[in-house]
Amino acid sequence: MLGGIEFGGTKTVCVVGERGGVTDEIRFPTGDDPAANLERCVAFFAGAGDVTAVGVGAFGPCDPDPRSPGYGTITTTPKPGWAGCDVLGVLSQGLPGAVLAFDTDVNVAALGELVHGAGRGLQSLLYLTIGTGIGGGLVCEGQLVHGMMHPEMGHIRIARPPGEVAAFGGVCPYHGDCFEGVAAGPALAARWGDPAQDITPADDRHGAMWDLEAAYLAAALHNYVCTVSPQRIVVGGGVGENPDLLVRTRPLLHESLAGYVDQPALRSPDYVVTPALGNRSGAIGALELAYRALVEQSLPRQQTPGAAARQADAL
Repeated sequence: MLGGIEFGGTKTVCVVGERGGVTDEIRFPTGDDPAANLERCVAFFAGAGDVTAVGVGAFGPCDPDPRSPGYGTITTTPKPGWAGCDVLGVLSQGLPGAVLAFDTDVNVAALGELVHGAGRGLQSLLYLTIGTGIGGGLVCEGQLVHGMMHPEMGHIRIARPPGEVAAFGGVCPYHGDCFEGVAAGPALAARWGDPAQDITPADDRHGAMWDLEAAYLAAALHNYVCTVSPQRIVVGGGVGENPDLLVRTRPLLHESLAGYVDQPALRSPDYVVTPALGNRSGAIGALELAYRALVEQSLPRQQTPGAAARQADAL
């Protein structure tokens, strides 16, 4: 039996099951007390029986590099109480004997969608979440992509329409009007006066808001298409999962690319889509991460990087 944890900025999801399937889960607020949160996670898995491996997807910034001494730690997050929390260290003490693996919440969501959801049969997929923040995860050739840290796709600079810089300066405490600073849920609430969940596409008061949100999203997707060239883009999160938003975004993306990237996939409504796994992309991705960790542990040490993913796919 596999276990998975998805630590989000507002809620935590713990699941148990087999590869690609959840048999039991709990959801609770992430809160500002990591010790209490992790204790609840450990208790859930302890009560579930013989959990052999647990995959963890966490909000960031965090350290997903297994070679780093800080592997499994939340680093410079602005979320109260969590900066410096050694998530994997606490879990290893509470779940002795279980194989543990750690990555970002958006990376495990990308993995879940690639293997079991909207990206089945493909080799690369970008998962973007737009909610209280904006983050992106990338799987390429079946492998989760990292660099010196995890990519921060929500903090890229994007083109803004004329007059927008003066009209709204953005809410990101680090960069002001980066993608997250102008297009995440708090930015919408700050600019339009209502929480994003209360602003429907049919609301005439804010029709212009959704057009502008689509323009921002298309500008960001233009950058991702030109830099990492994913075979499919999945957009999730409380704001991003709005199907009407994607309907508005797709033609703007085509217009922005201006025919330079001439691929038939870009002209399909199946290129930019909502998650096929719904709100379980991260949870099922965490189970997949746990499964890959088990496979990797069983491989000879001289195997090349990526062997675990290829072996998992073969199985």
